[in-house]
Amino acid sequence: MIDIVRFDHVSQAVADLGPQLDLLEGLFGFRAGERFESEDGYTGVHLSMPGVSDIGWEVLAPNRRTSSLHRFLEGPTGPGLHHLTIHVRDTTQAAAALRAEGAQPWAGGQVEAGAEPDVIYIHPRGGGHGFLFQLYQGEPWNTAPPVEDDETAEHTLGIKALNHLSHAHSSADELGDWYERLFGMRTIHRSEGDESETGFRTRVLDHPTQQIRIENIEPASGASFIQRFLERRGPGMHHATFEVHDWERAVSATAHHNIPVFGERSGDTNGVPWREAFIHPRHTGGVLVQFFWQAQDGAWI
Repeated sequence: MIDIVRFDHVSQAVADLGPQLDLLEGLFGFRAGERFESEDGYTGVHLSMPGVSDIGWEVLAPNRRTSSLHRFLEGPTGPGLHHLTIHVRDTTQAAAALRAEGAQPWAGGQVEAGAEPDVIYIHPRGGGHGFLFQLYQGEPWNTAPPVEDDETAEHTLGIKALNHLSHAHSSADELGDWYERLFGMRTIHRSEGDESETGFRTRVLDHPTQQIRIENIEPASGASFIQRFLERRGPGMHHATFEVHDWERAVSATAHHNIPVFGERSGDTNGVPWREAFIHPRHTGGVLVQFFWQAQDGAWI
């Protein structure tokens, strides 16, 4: 098991930095911070996120034609969620845990045992189940404080937390077992009953840091939209889900920014109401975004 200190940030890759930053600050209420240039031909910006998650957001965009980021943007999984960065106690220990899983740590190439650098990766095709994980040791990278909700502009979603990232896979249990063994996560919810209406089955995991949950989703049938996603893109991150403080404020904010929502649903759990909706990836820089409101913690999962 990898000894995780904390989840540092979620990274998103887009073709054009400016419009994406405008969206994240204007609608989502993120606050842009440090800008940096990579030797691999891209520009990045770190952003602070509103709410209690204590996790950052990063946006990357190529700044030259030879940028390595173009391969992702032009491939089946781009633009959109690019990687999840995790602060670990020791990359040597993390690399050993990866090798015990039959995966090879990567850093522009396979990393030989005993020569682990301060930053290593779980490659999407080398053990990451279709997604890139960045693991680093040393001083924390994301030290910016979260954005207080009253600091955000009027027409923002009013984010309370980044609730989870959803990872699509042919087997939610196979993937969930992997997250438990490698990341020390624990299962807190499984879908029950007839999944014919939703078309998918879920297994939700949390981590002792309680910063973020991972939802594993698998198709319930060959006609499921998750099956279509897997056939088109392969396994990988499917969407990001945010909890909001106030439903009407969130919906009003999307209307103010001329961004449509779809899939709106409402319900209740033991009499406690909740509501949810989605924003299409074409409006968010390639990320399917789900947001929800609940009248009481635990009503929506």
